[in-house]
Amino acid sequence: MVNPLLPSEFWGVSIGIYLFLGGLAGGSYVTGAVADYLSLRDPSRREGYLATARWGMVIGVVAIAVGGPILLAHLGEPMHVVMFWLFTNFASWMTVGVWVIVLFTLLAAIQALWLGFGEDGGFGLSLGPIDRIADLTRPSDTVRRAINAVGAVVGLVLIVYTALLLSAASEIVPMWDATWLPPLFLASGLSMGIAATVGMTTVTRGVTDTGVTMFSVADDVIILVEMVVLYALLSTLVNGGPTAVETQTYLLTEGWLIFWGGVVAVGLLLPLALSGGLLAAEWRYDLHASERLRKLTTAGYTMKFSFVIVGGLMLRLVIILAALNIPLFGV
Repeated sequence: MVNPLLPSEFWGVSIGIYLFLGGLAGGSYVTGAVADYLSLRDPSRREGYLATARWGMVIGVVAIAVGGPILLAHLGEPMHVVMFWLFTNFASWMTVGVWVIVLFTLLAAIQALWLGFGEDGGFGLSLGPIDRIADLTRPSDTVRRAINAVGAVVGLVLIVYTALLLSAASEIVPMWDATWLPPLFLASGLSMGIAATVGMTTVTRGVTDTGVTMFSVADDVIILVEMVVLYALLSTLVNGGPTAVETQTYLLTEGWLIFWGGVVAVGLLLPLALSGGLLAAEWRYDLHASERLRKLTTAGYTMKFSFVIVGGLMLRLVIILAALNIPLFGV
């Protein structure tokens, strides 16, 4: 029998949403940083890649701006974040998390400023003081991209941190397995980041000469890796102790709809199926020659990326809701 005080009751759905937003923020920044680099490598798609880079930074800032307060509110002392520099117990994942969140927010915000505003800004907005700050602070492209590379590393840490925060309790919560949860969150976070960032490029600029197809194929590869890691996690549960087996049973019974329907079907299988159909259509037909086909393809990719994001949210809710813990005392 599991402990009556379940982790899901203590952490709640709000933490599942924070885990989702943290992974989304980190994955979006990494995608934007890659697109920023690719804008140098492929001049024919430069504007499309730069649009993706801008969306990556904006989504990163917005996601962490919403998700950070959710975590801090759960901790009970949200105002303590203003004294984050006093947090020096780096043996605590909470301390590490506060520093990662603050550093990530600063890097994403400044990259969004440099890419989106000022004389060379791509948002097309005229905001006076903000434009002047962007122009005055913007370094050379070489320096900016070097800073962006640092931000991408911080983004990866942010994604994995959300899993390490949970896996610290893996000895009593089998679902939060220390071996498989970090790579699962990493794959899912990168997949969500591609979906959100490239999805916005798809909606605003279409699919031709924007690199959408290339990013979608990369997402397909990541989804396949995610499926392998998820299978490994389930196998660990099946071959584990009584609580691990009970967790796996929960996924097959009470949690079947959110897991098999939300995570597996919507988040993994449907995106792969849609991607296969879209790739076949692009291989057979010239999108430049048919506006109708371009619109259908744009709608298809938008749907695919939407499914990936929904699946990422469902995964994190499952991780919380299926967190049955080993009893600390005899029952």
